[in-house]
Amino acid sequence: MAIKAVENKFKKFFYSRLSLFLLLLAVIWLSLVLVKTFYRRHQLDNEISSLKGEIDKLEKKHQELDQLISYVGSQDFLEKEAKDKLNLKKEGENVAMINESALGREVAGEAATTTSAQNPAGSNNENKLIQWWKFFFSR
Repeated sequence: MAIKAVENKFKKFFYSRLSLFLLLLAVIWLSLVLVKTFYRRHQLDNEISSLKGEIDKLEKKHQELDQLISYVGSQDFLEKEAKDKLNLKKEGENVAMINESALGREVAGEAATTTSAQNPAGSNNENKLIQWWKFFFSR
């Protein structure tokens, strides 16, 4: 009989509204903790993937810089820089200098001759005669 009394108290406690309410609160609390944990894990996974992408970019940049360093240390680069900045040349090498400003004037002169070829011959000659007159006698 004592055992049945204990069982009845036990059943009464677990079937009471208070115990159901406490059980419901525990389930809600565990659910919130579980959702918070999954959300945090999702955030960490996103952060890990973004950091992996950044690592890949930095490794690629590192490789490019290594290639640049090896090029800068090469004989080809030194020769090119010596030619461009110091105006040096190799033994037995012939150098041809092209003056850029003269090249620009030459191109402008070609443009002037093409436009003068389009003008009628009479007006062009008169124009030149007037220009010569002004050049010599306008002082």
